[in-house]
Amino acid sequence: MKKIIAAAFLAVVHVCAVFSLDFAFKLEPTAIIPLTEHMTPAYGGQIFGGIDLFNFTTIGLEGGYLYEKPENTDSAINTMFGGVNLGFYYYPLSRLYLGLGGAVGLDYGISQIQSINQSGDTVTGNRNFSDIYYRAYGEIGFRINPTLSVNATGGYASFCIDKGKEFITGPFAGVSLRLAAHAGKGSGRSSLSVKIVQDSDVYPVYSAVYDYEPFGTIILKNNDGAELRNVHVSFRANKYTSGAKLCGTASCINRHQKVEFPLCANFSDVILSFTENGKISGEVVIEYDFLGKRMTVVEPVIVAVNNRNAFTWGDNASLSAFISPDSQEVAAFAKEVAGITRNNLYTGMNANLQYAAGMVEALRLAGLGYSGDTLTPYSYYHDSYEMDSIQYPLQTLQYLSGDYDDMGILLCSCLQTVNVPTGYMPLAEDFIVLVKLNIAARQALSNFASTDGLIIDEDTDSVYLALSMANLEKGFTASYKAGSEAVAKCFSDDENFYEFIDTTDAWNSYKPVAYSNSSASISYKQDQLIANTKKAIENYISSDIEEVIKRARAEGDANKLGVALVRAGRYTEAKREFQKLSTVTAMNNTANILMIEKNYSAAAAQYKRVLEKDPSNKVALKGLENANSKIE
Repeated sequence: MKKIIAAAFLAVVHVCAVFSLDFAFKLEPTAIIPLTEHMTPAYGGQIFGGIDLFNFTTIGLEGGYLYEKPENTDSAINTMFGGVNLGFYYYPLSRLYLGLGGAVGLDYGISQIQSINQSGDTVTGNRNFSDIYYRAYGEIGFRINPTLSVNATGGYASFCIDKGKEFITGPFAGVSLRLAAHAGKGSGRSSLSVKIVQDSDVYPVYSAVYDYEPFGTIILKNNDGAELRNVHVSFRANKYTSGAKLCGTASCINRHQKVEFPLCANFSDVILSFTENGKISGEVVIEYDFLGKRMTVVEPVIVAVNNRNAFTWGDNASLSAFISPDSQEVAAFAKEVAGITRNNLYTGMNANLQYAAGMVEALRLAGLGYSGDTLTPYSYYHDSYEMDSIQYPLQTLQYLSGDYDDMGILLCSCLQTVNVPTGYMPLAEDFIVLVKLNIAARQALSNFASTDGLIIDEDTDSVYLALSMANLEKGFTASYKAGSEAVAKCFSDDENFYEFIDTTDAWNSYKPVAYSNSSASISYKQDQLIANTKKAIENYISSDIEEVIKRARAEGDANKLGVALVRAGRYTEAKREFQKLSTVTAMNNTANILMIEKNYSAAAAQYKRVLEKDPSNKVALKGLENANSKIE
């Protein structure tokens, strides 16, 4: 036992010399009620000193003294003891201390004995003895401050004399003062240490993304003498954020514990004012309960920020953050063009295709053209991990020039603004804008000569039209032809890598950022826009719808042929085809053509014939109501 105690003491000394440690000290007056015969209550106490580990364990050495006077005697027993103490503790509440532990070691007793010598005289002498002792205890107390607690203690102890014979054994109770201290490396530091580690400099284009995706880590360490409870960690940066962003919470952070929180921010539009790389001053705000009192610590930090046009390729979907339907200036331009196109739509023809044609022709008439970026050319940077420079749609609209990706971002933004869904494909020497046509895959050959140049997403049963930004200056027809050829080449060449990005889907991960700074003065001739769009649609009819018509004639499908003829604007021929059929659908189609031709009386009569066959037909009921309103 002596060797065990010595080894424990040396281990404690060695560890204390090397590491930064927490210590615990206790002073504990106690009284033991012996259960052994002829023994009276023993009074005394012990002191403890040791190290505090893991915020719930103490281990160290204790020593103490007991005074006991057996019954019917004037002799007293003085007992000294010392040993190893192992304890566990917990703070269920900030001020409430609970403890549990035990100790084992050696005791040494001295008792007076009286004897009669040969002369008959009474002689007083001392008897010494030693053996082992053990005790187990529990504690409950009040924490006055981080270092001092006052506790009530109680338990069971057993002190033995020679060969394990018990002489003071029974329950005990007392009061203890517990003192905590810290020494070694790091002692004397402030109560909290805060630092941030950025994964990368902030990209302003991702300012909306950083609301839920961290751009770094907040590292918080509790250097105080007590745990922190109900911790809330936030980040703010004056005008660059719209308020404090809650980055994370923790129910408890123990002493010397290090906890990491994601560094997020709800950046304001002011972050888009960075035209050069730089830094901003921010603050990490920590709110927590400390011994029942709510505390707030504000720690200044510095955040590195890239310029607003900075972008690094890698995840092509992240480019969608530049595509914004919320830029006021771009929205004004797009809605004006969409309004002109809407007033001149071809009946029966896909509306999204016509809006795309009108938007391309409007940008072309406004003077938008390709300008090779000599510093960060698209052809090189889109396939590298070097920092690129991408224009916001408003910048491209103001400059009326940009690289292929810049023009594609502008076109996508304009179309998304008027509720025409888009996508894109970055290719080696081109940037393809994809226009979602809102038709099912089975309808593709009813609208196009071939599906070779289309993107068909089987998962969503969607069809996309491809437009080449390398040919945007040549107009819709050339852009459509080159885009179709590029897509067909991708599908035919197994070694040609391509990635199709749906803008709306990409926004789920990369929310768009609306960049606005001034009104954009964009001019074009409205009459010329109408004429150019009409020509583009006529070219589409010639290249695709005419082929659909030929196919329908060869198949002998009168309804399919009639629909194709309507899309080509050949209404008289379409009526003849529909009149070959007696179906409700064909009859409704005939009535619809009569409405287009403004022959409202004949249309109403046709709708009535439909209702005679199918009284609940919704198309006919609505058509008849519309026709009658025109007649009146």
